[in-house]
Amino acid sequence: MTTDKQNIQALAEVCRIRGIKHVVFAPGSRSAPLVLAFSQLKDVKCMVIPDERVAGFFALGIAQQQRSPVAIVCTSGTAVLNFAPAICEAYYQQMPLLVLTADRPADYIGIGENQAINQTEIYGNYIKASYTLPDAPAEAATIAAKAITETTRGGHGPVHINIPLREPLYGQADKSLTVTAPAPALPTLPVVQVPVTSRTLLICGMHAPDAGLYELIRKLSATTGLTIITEPLANLHGLNTVTNIDATLAMAIESDQEALAPDTIITIGRQVVSKRIRQFLRKVQPAHHYHLSDDKGEWNGLGAKAYHHVICDLVATLSASAPRSSDVAFRNSWMSLHRKAIASTERYGTNLPLSDWQVFQTLAGTYPKDAHIQYGNSSPIRYAGFFRHRPDTTVNANRGTSGIDGSVSTAAGAALQYTGPTICVLGDVSFLYDSNSLWNNYLSPQLRIIVINNGGGNIFRLIDGPQRVEGFSDFFETKHHIGAEHLAQMYQIPYYFCDRADDLEFVLGQFYKPQKGRPAILEIKTDGAVSEKVYKEYFSFLANNK
Repeated sequence: MTTDKQNIQALAEVCRIRGIKHVVFAPGSRSAPLVLAFSQLKDVKCMVIPDERVAGFFALGIAQQQRSPVAIVCTSGTAVLNFAPAICEAYYQQMPLLVLTADRPADYIGIGENQAINQTEIYGNYIKASYTLPDAPAEAATIAAKAITETTRGGHGPVHINIPLREPLYGQADKSLTVTAPAPALPTLPVVQVPVTSRTLLICGMHAPDAGLYELIRKLSATTGLTIITEPLANLHGLNTVTNIDATLAMAIESDQEALAPDTIITIGRQVVSKRIRQFLRKVQPAHHYHLSDDKGEWNGLGAKAYHHVICDLVATLSASAPRSSDVAFRNSWMSLHRKAIASTERYGTNLPLSDWQVFQTLAGTYPKDAHIQYGNSSPIRYAGFFRHRPDTTVNANRGTSGIDGSVSTAAGAALQYTGPTICVLGDVSFLYDSNSLWNNYLSPQLRIIVINNGGGNIFRLIDGPQRVEGFSDFFETKHHIGAEHLAQMYQIPYYFCDRADDLEFVLGQFYKPQKGRPAILEIKTDGAVSEKVYKEYFSFLANNK
């Protein structure tokens, strides 16, 4: 049985034909025809998550892993707005979501009807395209096909279909319509010759693992001497590149500035975490910045005098544009400082007290083989950049908008799609903010959640400014005395705790073991003031060992 609304039948059938395998529902009555239509499709997995915000990020995590569209469905009214954080993140992270929102008919809007708000183009600037589903089945099929195509055309991203539905909502039919939805032809991206110089700096931002790109970066580094910067989120681990950017630049003295200044920047991927590299480049103002991507980009913030966005076949263009030779002194300046930074970081990391810095140092060396790591924002993603990650690990984070919301929800969705271990590492505030993510019947037994509890938003201790404001701990740090144990008990999730540096590796070993078909939570208790001291002394140590 399916819904008796033929336009919804057509929508669901087009989604099936075009390969949508997952539909995440947030419960509601107005969306009942969508439930009836999708739930009878054998090729589609339907999941129900009560919290719309969690549902949106959960779907984002699935899309992040499979790189193909995932549908999210909600009822009308403010439920639609609760999808907004995940949609905004998907837009800037370029993840394909098909957003299906049930609505009242147009003549019900503005007359005081329950759960009736103006949902037309409600996501504004954070959606690739927005449609209203017509009543006619053939037209509905056409709109559905266009919307699905748009989620992956010219770069991935979210697309919205608003669906006005009249009562009755629960009428059923024996079988659904037969519709066709041929896949569109894939566009061919050009290979472009980018004019590079011998003092070119290639900066690799957030990027999914890509074997072809990995091999090309390895080759460029070895054969051309190109100076290359990568962060953990670039997923180019183990190559001869500058990795710990913040420490490398912290080792530089004023006289190094000219030697390190590029005249050309090439960027690939998306966001870069390091604020220091952005500040440095804005200061030295390279002549040209070329951003290479398969769609429109938003990289024009690195201070170059001229910005060029090049839509192209990334790997082929980068290969064609590589310099035949590089300025040896320029590369040596960067690599020499980087080697010093790595050595100094290793020296600093001996005999430290339990602190956030020491926790991340330990984690980087003990992640399970082939782990997928989902870092939370604020402090965790910054600490992650200080340490090398093994080539077998994959690193993800919600750096589209860099908000703290949805980190665990995204990790839970990602873990559903990956057969190996998924490790979510985040701070206490991020965890508590997203704790509804545990209200979820689809938590993978391979999911591990590491909560670093330093009693508040420790990021505000690390950045300049907040501590000079009266009421710092109330308005910025938001100190608290809440732990994760009772949440774990409520959701029947195995719980581990550690508050000693010499116990951490042992506890991690137990925590990573199978947990009788359940995920697990590890809470690591650190002292915010100690973590602040260790963090700041790290940069003082670097400055004193130039």
